[in-house]
Amino acid sequence: ADLAGPIAFCLILGAEMVLTGKLQFGYIYGFGVFGCLSMTLIVNLMSPLAEGISVWTVSSVLGYALIPVNVLAAVKLLFMNDYLFNLQALGRFLGLLTVAWSTVASTRLLELGCGLREQRYLIAYPVALLYSA
Repeated sequence: ADLAGPIAFCLILGAEMVLTGKLQFGYIYGFGVFGCLSMTLIVNLMSPLAEGISVWTVSSVLGYALIPVNVLAAVKLLFMNDYLFNLQALGRFLGLLTVAWSTVASTRLLELGCGLREQRYLIAYPVALLYSA
């Protein structure tokens, strides 16, 4: 499993939060580690594969699905700050779209990579909760 990209996306998300004035690297990494471990448990409990799925595979899938979250953070940083204009309705819509995009991407990758076709909706729910938090 490739973890260079997911770690880079976590660092980019942390840098975007620093640029908005929020110093919360511990929140990103702590929540990310807990989310990856809990999703690994859920995926392994539902997996039809006898050998199971590694935590590195699940971490890679969840990390690469952070790309829409990084895009949303960059859009907020560049365009939706309080100095230019404050569009809360547009921000909420973009947030819902981002959560849906990340959820569909990670669920599809887990479904195809781990043979979880019948369990895709059961996996999508906790993934959506993870990305919406």
